[in-house]
Amino acid sequence: MIESRNLFCRSRILLMCMLFLFSISVFAFLPAQAQDKPQLPAQYAATAIGQGGVTAGKSFGLTIYVDNVTSDADIQELVGILKKKGQDGVVNAMQDMKDKGRVAPTGVVGTGMRLVRIRPNGDGGLHIMMATDRPFAFGELYNGTRSKDYPIGIVVLDVDKDGKGSGTFAPVCKVRFNKKNELEIEHYGQKPFRLANVYRQK
Repeated sequence: MIESRNLFCRSRILLMCMLFLFSISVFAFLPAQAQDKPQLPAQYAATAIGQGGVTAGKSFGLTIYVDNVTSDADIQELVGILKKKGQDGVVNAMQDMKDKGRVAPTGVVGTGMRLVRIRPNGDGGLHIMMATDRPFAFGELYNGTRSKDYPIGIVVLDVDKDGKGSGTFAPVCKVRFNKKNELEIEHYGQKPFRLANVYRQK
């Protein structure tokens, strides 16, 4: 039997995702007008590909809807909640937030995304990060039941000026600040899904 700690692996990519989402210092360098440049709403299509474990080699279509962005004030509030009350506090706070987008496998209504942040990537394209507290209906893709301790889902897209690119999709994550006040991200089971053939539909 595999030790439980071996089921949880940290992802450098995901750490960078959530640092962007939750770090006040990062958002201090993102003026509000930068968030107004992307043409919204937007709709992207992608192919999600499993990279390890029981999902290795499996793939499915994914549609990502980006309707709005989360304000700096909301992000800063969530940072404070995470530091004081932990992940449960953040999840509770997210449940009172309106969806800013949605992620949907082909043929499924999908899951609303509470947080959406967008910044230029330097090449005329965009770096899009989305997170939510709501569970994703991908239980068949995992060994055993999804743990209640991993209630965060994260999607990352990097697209060029034509709306084409790649990304990652991690449906089962947990977040916390460690004793060094550093944000740590863990995802349940295997590596996040790789998003290939990303392109803007609308």
